[in-house]
Amino acid sequence: MDAKEKTLAVLASVDSVDLNAAADTETGLYTCPKNKELLPFGVRLSKLSADAANAVVTFGKTGGSCDEFLGDVTLSNLDGTTKTTICLPVPSMTPPAQVVFTAGQEFGVEITTPAGGACTCTMEPLGRIRNA
Repeated sequence: MDAKEKTLAVLASVDSVDLNAAADTETGLYTCPKNKELLPFGVRLSKLSADAANAVVTFGKTGGSCDEFLGDVTLSNLDGTTKTTICLPVPSMTPPAQVVFTAGQEFGVEITTPAGGACTCTMEPLGRIRNA
């Protein structure tokens, strides 16, 4: 049994995600395995190569709007290479709906607004895998 099926876990680690890519550029972070469902929880951003404060990203299913999980996240707090963050849906009075990815669907990030200068980071999707 894979620990990813019993706990919230780091599902993958994707290095050199280009935060200065052209708007609407998508990068896949994790593909849901066969006969499984993915329940994403968040995304950790780390190992910045430069200031990412101007970048805006979304997270969701690649190949479409890529914002089903988390729309327009401004990375204004990532204004230095030693900083890291975890992007999460913020609960409010009405809890956010859980997005479920099915086998073969890819969870990814889309650049909405480029960083404005060369900037890469490592992204680690966090979540849980369960049987479909």
